[in-house]
Amino acid sequence: MTPAIILAAAMGLRIYMIQHDCLHRSFFSSKNCNDCIGTLLSPIAMTPYKATRYIHGLHHKYVGDLEHRDAFEIYTMTLDEWYSAPKWKRLQYRYYRSPLVLVLIGPFLFFGVLRRFPLKALKTGLGELFLHNVFLASYLALIWWVAGWAGIGVWVASVYLACTFGSLIPYIVHNFESIHWGKRPELTFTTAALRGSAVLSWGRLFDLVTMNIGYHDLHHLNAKIPGYKLREAHRKLEADGLLKSEKISFFMGLRCFRLKLYDENNDRMVPFPYSPRSQPQTKPLQPAE
Repeated sequence: MTPAIILAAAMGLRIYMIQHDCLHRSFFSSKNCNDCIGTLLSPIAMTPYKATRYIHGLHHKYVGDLEHRDAFEIYTMTLDEWYSAPKWKRLQYRYYRSPLVLVLIGPFLFFGVLRRFPLKALKTGLGELFLHNVFLASYLALIWWVAGWAGIGVWVASVYLACTFGSLIPYIVHNFESIHWGKRPELTFTTAALRGSAVLSWGRLFDLVTMNIGYHDLHHLNAKIPGYKLREAHRKLEADGLLKSEKISFFMGLRCFRLKLYDENNDRMVPFPYSPRSQPQTKPLQPAE
């Protein structure tokens, strides 16, 4: 049963990435085709289309913007905010930024529960959200009818695995050591895209499953490049000397979980301070080969 769970999780991630391209209306040349397929894929991707399109648009609009950190999936506190925060808020943030919450618990609850009724659905319309949940219930009923409770068990396990692994992507590409956050008008769209995101150098299989979403700085620079062309476009721009990206290997990415706060003075992510008046030094990440 384990191979079935892994395969289902990989397929779920791939379908989520196809829907992600539909959100940007980049997978197909037709706007209506993107919207139609994106909606039909919503039960497998566990993501209501219209509400998520609105939310994800805010993420792209405000990438790297310290004054709009609520538009990101993962909230980041600055070092100065940490020093001035009361103890209860520091404790809350420590718990929130722990891998237990960000990887093992939070993503599954986010997609399994919170995505059923996202707050932004009030802006995009409850009708589409209702349709999405009907589709999801019908999809689960079909799995149960074909494979019984064993099939439901495989689905739950595959969703959990996809959520857990998939959560590494947005965390690492926007929480590496040399990331840049700023405030407008000094923060430009190009600077935010290229310095506010990194490239995940995790191998060809990862690129295949995730439809090249690891080439994230170029994706933020131009979200209209479809995922199936993103890797090729990124490599061509690098070869021509037009793009230089921060590349992060898988194990380097795991080290990013030590980084919790953004230090505005030194323009980098840092771990939690050891004491109220001292700040630990981080060892620079070495570029991936």
